[in-house]
Amino acid sequence: MKKFLSILVVLTILLSVAIPVSAGAVSKVTGVKQTGATHSSFEISWSEYYGASYYKVEWCNTPNGTYQVDASYISGYKDTVYGRYAGTTYYVKVTPCVDNKYITSASSDPIAVTTAPNVVSNIKQTKATTSSLTISWTGSIGATSYKIYKESNNVLTYAGSSKSTSFTLNKLSNKKELPFYSLYVKAVRTVNGYDACHDYSSYITKYNLNLTPTKGKTPSISSYYDYNTSIYLKRPELEFQDGYNFKVYKANKSKPSYSLTNGTHVSGLKKGQFYKVKTRSYSNVGNTKFYGKWSSYKYFAAGVDKLKIKSRTKNSLKVSWSKVKGGKVSYDIYVSKSHGKGLKKFKKNYKKTSIKVTKLGKKRLSKSTYYYVYVKPKIKVGKKTYTSPIYSYTSAFTKY
Repeated sequence: MKKFLSILVVLTILLSVAIPVSAGAVSKVTGVKQTGATHSSFEISWSEYYGASYYKVEWCNTPNGTYQVDASYISGYKDTVYGRYAGTTYYVKVTPCVDNKYITSASSDPIAVTTAPNVVSNIKQTKATTSSLTISWTGSIGATSYKIYKESNNVLTYAGSSKSTSFTLNKLSNKKELPFYSLYVKAVRTVNGYDACHDYSSYITKYNLNLTPTKGKTPSISSYYDYNTSIYLKRPELEFQDGYNFKVYKANKSKPSYSLTNGTHVSGLKKGQFYKVKTRSYSNVGNTKFYGKWSSYKYFAAGVDKLKIKSRTKNSLKVSWSKVKGGKVSYDIYVSKSHGKGLKKFKKNYKKTSIKVTKLGKKRLSKSTYYYVYVKPKIKVGKKTYTSPIYSYTSAFTKY
């Protein structure tokens, strides 16, 4: 009886150990992850399963749907599934084959994988400032973000990413060329921590990109024609501009008398009137113009009206003219014996409109001598005074 009980105890212990071993869960394939993608395929890899002679890879559109076999006799530890749609999530699992039998209970848990989105299209610039530019594009179906790269000397440098279909590149300078040749945009679809990108990307070259120009530089008057009171304006050229504007005002008015785009000639000015002119440049971004800041004003008078010799003596010339309009105006009076040469200042900041000229420099005027008298208008604006680059003169002999 005791021997029987001992045998029973031993059997009970053996059964208690053996049953869990035979009925326990089978370990699953592990380490399944995505390792590559194109717009029509995805690549996966996994860890070796002990005892497996080969593996079966299956995929599905949903994690719990009916899986289709991609390959049944894979001897390595990776596989590429072809013929899929771009920018789409799929689910994949791996089953080991041990002793010529697929152990379905050892199949890996399904993991989400993805194909790469298609290439983006219609990339273009949409905005500009003096130090930044914004590009946009037509998005790729399935893309969750976009990566932007700068290309310089055939080397791509990561510039940033965007979850929308636009991107702004900052810290640029409109005083020199853009520091790259092209901007590239890659569509990305991120699934389960893997970034799937197309092998190719769209790009835009720097020749199709613009920054807003720098502030305009003060213009000048290149020539003046007294007979029809017209001027030609001159402006310092700015780099990286597509065009420019001028606005001409009466000096004490806020509404422009003339507005020019890519032109320099202004005619029909009113003689004896002070004017001011400013300029700015613009860059074209698509069909939109992005304007730089206006320059400071250049002040000028459209000549001096009705300037004439009113009377003469042996040692003097009396000159008169009509008051130049437009603000707080004064005049500098010059005298010379030659037209445009040897001018000597006779009176400074003169405010009347007639004057008796008696000297050329420190010498009195001589009888029966031909003299030129110049009237140069000046205008005070705030605390600054501006001398007109345009002035007028009259001339006559003194009496014998």
